[in-house]
Amino acid sequence: MTIWSTEINELETLYPSIKGRFPELEKELERLIKADDENMVLLYSRRCLEVIITDLCESELKRSRKTEPLKGIIDKLNREEKVPLNIIVSMQHLNSLSTFGAHPKDFDPEQVKPVLNNLTTIIKWYLKYSNNQAISKPREGELKDEIKPPDDSAKQIHKPKKRLILLLYGLALVVVIIVVILYLFNIIGDRKQVEDLTKLEKSIAVLPFENMSAEEEYLYIGDAITDEIILELQKINEFDRVLSRTSTMQYKFNRPTIPEIAEKLGVNYLIEGTIQRYKEDVSVRVQVIRAKHEDHVWGEEYNGRWEDIFSIQDEIALKVANELKTVLSPEERERIDRQPTNNPEAYDLYLKGRWFWNKWTDTDIRKGMEYFEQAIELDPDFALAYAGLAEAYNTLSFYGQLHPEETYPKAKDLAMKALEIDNTLADAYIALAFIKVYYDWDWEGGEQEFKKAIALDPDNVTAHHLYAYFLVLQARYNEALVEINKALSLDPLNLITNRTLGDFYYHRREYDKAEEQLIKTLEMDSAFNYTHAYLGLVYLQKSLCQKALKELQCEISFGQGTEDIALTWKGCAYGICGYRKEACEILNNLQERSENKHIPPTYFTWIYFALGENENGFEWLDKAFNERDPWLTEIKSNHFYDGIHTDPRYIELLKKMKLEK
Repeated sequence: MTIWSTEINELETLYPSIKGRFPELEKELERLIKADDENMVLLYSRRCLEVIITDLCESELKRSRKTEPLKGIIDKLNREEKVPLNIIVSMQHLNSLSTFGAHPKDFDPEQVKPVLNNLTTIIKWYLKYSNNQAISKPREGELKDEIKPPDDSAKQIHKPKKRLILLLYGLALVVVIIVVILYLFNIIGDRKQVEDLTKLEKSIAVLPFENMSAEEEYLYIGDAITDEIILELQKINEFDRVLSRTSTMQYKFNRPTIPEIAEKLGVNYLIEGTIQRYKEDVSVRVQVIRAKHEDHVWGEEYNGRWEDIFSIQDEIALKVANELKTVLSPEERERIDRQPTNNPEAYDLYLKGRWFWNKWTDTDIRKGMEYFEQAIELDPDFALAYAGLAEAYNTLSFYGQLHPEETYPKAKDLAMKALEIDNTLADAYIALAFIKVYYDWDWEGGEQEFKKAIALDPDNVTAHHLYAYFLVLQARYNEALVEINKALSLDPLNLITNRTLGDFYYHRREYDKAEEQLIKTLEMDSAFNYTHAYLGLVYLQKSLCQKALKELQCEISFGQGTEDIALTWKGCAYGICGYRKEACEILNNLQERSENKHIPPTYFTWIYFALGENENGFEWLDKAFNERDPWLTEIKSNHFYDGIHTDPRYIELLKKMKLEK
């Protein structure tokens, strides 16, 4: 017996009242009652809710549901007070919990009970609601009874009645004329709505697609389809802005109203939808909303096989362009039609790899690499998979998890292979630029590759972000701020970019601005990696030693893979603040860690220079140079080298790295 059998029994008692009256609800409720798996119970509970919400959308909001997510309709019914508040709350709870049910790792079977209890409450109310609706509609016979033949008394009032009718007609005509004049001069109404599609800036945000799949193996599919539709739309030049995913991910489980979201993101159009996959079947619902008035510009549902996913994504991009009165060039049409691979299974593996890579932890990046490699095995000509694998190697090396000689040569081969297959792939140019800058120290070549990537994909946030970092390495701070602000305009709530802006202010020695920006980033996510560490460096430069140490310890405590660098910076803080013993203890700690894992040599240089032990510092600088430590590229901009700028060995090192200008 299941732990929710009592709740199912109560729903069974409602079934006879539904049977024969509500065919769609009857079908889903019958499936629910027979289900014995918690995920299926949640799936059919949600479908029952969907049937009821769809009907309420038509009967109360006077429009078809099309592809609008349930949450948006529930919120609308609440704002317009079409449904009692207690029922709204039950709908919201059922909708939220049934969504989490698609992700078993985040779900407890005990949560099935409140879902079923809420569904019972909703159905009981819906039955009463439907009965009241039926009673309120007059029967045909009753309408006929109301039509009575005129009696003789009507003749006695014929003339006064005629005058009254003429007077009313006259008043109505005056009202119509006044209303027309007001509309002509745009005093009432919103005449501009007709013009909005052509006059509004075509700025778009794609909200996270709701994943309706019940199986854990498709956990990635909602985020993946969101990313892919964004990439398709970014191929259309006439769109002024298509925001990247990180700015909209905060609305995955918690969505305010459409106008509120649009105002915060600074866009005029929102795209939202759902995706459901079961084995090789896939269903995608999508709609475009004009944010200001919550107008539904367009909506569609696509059902097909997974092998049709490319044509579905292309069709969505083309439909959005058409509905927003956008003219596509032949080149844009070709870019949209081009498929990254002819193998749907390889594409599926690539999407999984990208999903794990986006999590940014060491473990997840390595998991993503496995999927990229599997995708390449299935399709040796899959350029995106090569580029994704190259980016993963670059990331692991830069943050110190792997030795540069172990990663960068592999990454370079992968990026070159990707470009050999597709020389228009911006991601491959980004990966190659990263290698040229951080491993080859080919500054001119790296800058050229970044510029190629941006020319091919002007909306690529990563390209602008990493190019901005390159400019910081060159001490070209004003240019760097221009680039990082371009990235922020494309992705205003991107945590990495917001944190990076604070880091740039730090490098420019504008410490108050840096502090303000980093605190702003922490307000968005209080545990976002490296942010507390960078804030600690800012406080260190402001001679606020205790605050600096507190922030650095906070970073270490999170255990997000940033412990080594945060520990190193804490050692620097101890050294600069006069806590020599504590700084030396951290040096010993790092030395012990280096026996089991790669610790970049630059980490040791920073602490030694902070302690004033320049000879040891330069010894480790030589090791960093010989290993081609990517952190050595900061030698012009990193504050830990401030005390050695006049040392001939420092000047010579700049020359060897071609950074003397």
